[in-house]
Amino acid sequence: MQGFWRIIFCILFIPTALFAQDLNDKAGFLKPISIEQLEKQLKEQLKSQITITDYRPYQPNAQTQANPRGVVRARPRAARAAPSSAGQVSGTNLQEQGVDEADKVKTDGRYLYGANQQGGGVRIFDTQAVSGSMLKQIATVGVPKNTQLQGFYLVPNKKQLIVLASAMQPRYHGRRALRYESGSGLVYVLIFDVANAAKPQLIQQLEITGGFFQTRRVNNRLYLFLNHHASQFPSSYKSIESKLPLTEAQKELEKQKLSAEIEAWKLTDSLPSYRTSTNKEPQSLFKGSTLYAPSQKPEAIYNLASMITLDLDRPLQAPQALAYLGSVGDFYMSNQAAYLVSPYDAAAKPPISSMQGNIVHKFALSGQGLSYRGSGAFFGSLNWNELSSFQFDEDQRGNLRVVTYNGAQTTKHPDPITRSPVILSVLAEHPTYQQLVTVARLPNAKYPQPLGKPGERLYGARLFNDYAYFVTFRNTDPLYVVDLRNPLDPKVTGELVIPGFSDYLHPVTSTLLLGVGKAADAQAGGVQQGWKLSLFDISNPSRPQEIDQVQLGGAGSDSPANRNHHAITSLAINNNTLTRVALPVNVHDPNTGMAKNGLHRFEVTHAQRKLKHLGGFSVSSAQGWFWDDNDRSILIDNYLYYFHNGNFYKTAWAEK
Repeated sequence: MQGFWRIIFCILFIPTALFAQDLNDKAGFLKPISIEQLEKQLKEQLKSQITITDYRPYQPNAQTQANPRGVVRARPRAARAAPSSAGQVSGTNLQEQGVDEADKVKTDGRYLYGANQQGGGVRIFDTQAVSGSMLKQIATVGVPKNTQLQGFYLVPNKKQLIVLASAMQPRYHGRRALRYESGSGLVYVLIFDVANAAKPQLIQQLEITGGFFQTRRVNNRLYLFLNHHASQFPSSYKSIESKLPLTEAQKELEKQKLSAEIEAWKLTDSLPSYRTSTNKEPQSLFKGSTLYAPSQKPEAIYNLASMITLDLDRPLQAPQALAYLGSVGDFYMSNQAAYLVSPYDAAAKPPISSMQGNIVHKFALSGQGLSYRGSGAFFGSLNWNELSSFQFDEDQRGNLRVVTYNGAQTTKHPDPITRSPVILSVLAEHPTYQQLVTVARLPNAKYPQPLGKPGERLYGARLFNDYAYFVTFRNTDPLYVVDLRNPLDPKVTGELVIPGFSDYLHPVTSTLLLGVGKAADAQAGGVQQGWKLSLFDISNPSRPQEIDQVQLGGAGSDSPANRNHHAITSLAINNNTLTRVALPVNVHDPNTGMAKNGLHRFEVTHAQRKLKHLGGFSVSSAQGWFWDDNDRSILIDNYLYYFHNGNFYKTAWAEK
């Protein structure tokens, strides 16, 4: 191990490779801090930012007086297992096996659970109760009023249904709501006993302050990741209406008033809290827990990223919490650690100023909750959507690999990454300090060839089995294969150039990969032609091949699976020799201009390496131009269940 780190330190004496170390001193970017220490630090910073301005009294003109309805008012912004009775059952499509993800549908093999599209909450259906093609509802569970369902989990071995909902809280001035803020909301966790699926029983309801961001479940622990905008922090800014400009003495007096308000403020009144169905009094999340603050003074001090752990074996037990001063913009979680990502702080410019940088914090799964392991940084941009977590992966050694897009693509810097549309970075934990050290990047001096051609951007990415697969696109679709077996020496082993592109890459086996994307005409500048499902042979890393494909419809054809991996369902059957795949597609007919929605079925034969389209299954309510990204499916034995508009529809897999 010592030799490993000697090699790393030799590599890291390249100035731009020291990007991670530029964040902090050796102890780590985030430092544990007590509530008292953090309160003192925040007060000092708020006082240093006090600003007093003045403005002249408003004089309405005649037109405004005659037309008071012309005043525009701010509007709220919208927020954003083992089967019990069946043999072969598909589950939620997960990025990491063993790391469960909340979604709009779940099953235990007998009962189906689906999001109630109309009234919120979850509807429960029995697969043995069918009327025509539609399943009958046997029960429903609701969510608190004026909340938005964020998804739910089903834990079959514990007979638990965990429902997540959120609401935004307005900031008030007197009795009038000024605006809604996504980070100053409420998150609800409702835990139900569904041992009797027809009569769910509420075990616990938690109400946690903060804006919902992400969630995962590992074994019997539920993890919530929230952004908390501290809107109750005292203001360091005041604007005063005055007929004449304020004198320096008047400004100083107002500064003293604001300073006194800041000094009287208590941080505990602004920190996230929780309430339960049995205790309505707000409880602090951070009693005996750890808060972290950046070792450098942050420019923005009004955000808190909270990580909350619930023990599903003891649902009445108080949650565990960890938080740091800052925000989280993207996220990846393995079965060993959670990685929280935010854009690089403008106060600490990256070595290559023209390029986007990101800070990543690693929190390992530890005991009752999470523990901070270190911070690092990497170049390039994330896609900032549902599929952006697939740009990350953690290998068996605990190294983080990340694939990013470089929008700058400048040639004015000697580092070859500046000219590459795609950058691949490998970060490892320092053995002594709380740092994530950049141990390798592509391109580099040894392999300076850009990943992608000028003007291309990153589309689908997937990292698994010590290889990275990613797609760039402008006119054609290059599929790249990168060997990551040696974390210090990643290298491109293969490249395949074909028309079109893939938004999402789905492993079928260790040697077969599906690409969900669009067909395109390279001769016409990459004009999209229709929806496309590609089957790639990746058995030889130096020669990836597209061995089969299915194209549906013309330009405008689309699928939720192009944006959300939960929309695709797969199930390996017949001793893992055949994989069934189902996903919804909106097929646009270029001849008639009409669109037809439906759940389309495909089969991949492993030995023959063939992709077969078995046709679509449509319901009358699924027709038209408007598409619902909540469409899902479930496979149970030889039956397919299509979830559309809050209902489940049943069909035999082989039925045309």
